[in-house]
Parts: sequence; structure tokens; C-alpha cells
Amino acid sequence: MRWIVLPVTLALAVAPAQPASAADLSYVLVTGHGSTMSGSTDDFRRAEAFRSGDAPLLYFRENGAAYVIRDAALLSRAEAIMKPQQELGARQGELGAQQGELGRRQGELGSEQGRLGARMADSTSRQMGELGRQQGLLGQEQARLAKIAQTKLQVLVANAVRQGKATRVD
Repeated sequence: MRWIVLPVTLALAVAPAQPASAADLSYVLVTGHGSTMSGSTDDFRRAEAFRSGDAPLLYFRENGAAYVIRDAALLSRAEAIMKPQQELGARQGELGAQQGELGRRQGELGSEQGRLGARMADSTSRQMGELGRQQGLLGQEQARLAKIAQTKLQVLVANAVRQGKATRVD
């Protein structure tokens, strides 16, 4: 047993540190269409504080430094990167509304179940289960799209910093 534990412990002790990943990037993209973010509420407040009126901007924080991008071409690219996630979010919202309506109907059925019988409740439960399944699939797709967007956005902000189109704000 000792020979198994020791090599694993040594392998973990000498494993190189992981390089910074796309998950290390926090951002808030604020446009005329709303906002998209991956960060904290403090990030959102800071992004809003850096806005000039209703002008769009991309606030991001990476490796302890905070930046703002106001360049129209870069903001347009950032919006295009986020668009698939936003569209999927809208679909999730629609499914959520359907689930809410079914939940309301199920609540009404619960009070009338004795009179209507279990058949109606079973039908509603099946519908809720199907909507839940669809919501789960959309959630998986949202996670996949978020990973892609985060990686693309990391490239965009790295280039913006390198080209001097990102202003350091901290």
C-alpha cells in the first residue's frame, strides 16, 4: 500500500502549475442591448462606473489588473462572441416561463386532484419532466458556449492590451 501512495504523492508534488486559463478572465460587456458578464456584482458596479452615459464598454479583470475597452470595432467583435450565449439564454427564459405556467396549473390541479383524478396530474408531471429535460440540455449547451466565448474573449482582450486599445483602470 505504501508503494502506491508514495508515487502518487510525489507525482502530485512535482506537477507543474497550470497556466492561466480562460476561466481566469472576469468581464462585463455593457451595450445598448443589455449586459453580459462572467464575474462578480462588484465587477458589474465597476463597469457601470466607467461608462460614459449609455456608451457601450467592455470591462475586464485578468491576473489582478482591470481594463476597459471602448473601441467600437472591438466591442462589436465582443458582442458577436457573446451572441450565441444570449440567444440561448432567451430560449432558456422561454422554457422557464413554460415551466412556471405548468407549475401554476399543477398547483391548481393539486387542489382539484381528487375530483379530476390523477390522470391530469400525471400529464402535467410528464410535461414538467420533459421541460426539465430540455432545460438541462440547454444548460449543457450554455456551458459549452460559455467556454468557447470565454476563450475567444480572452484572445480579444489579450490583443487589445497588446495593441494599446485597452485602458488599465486600477
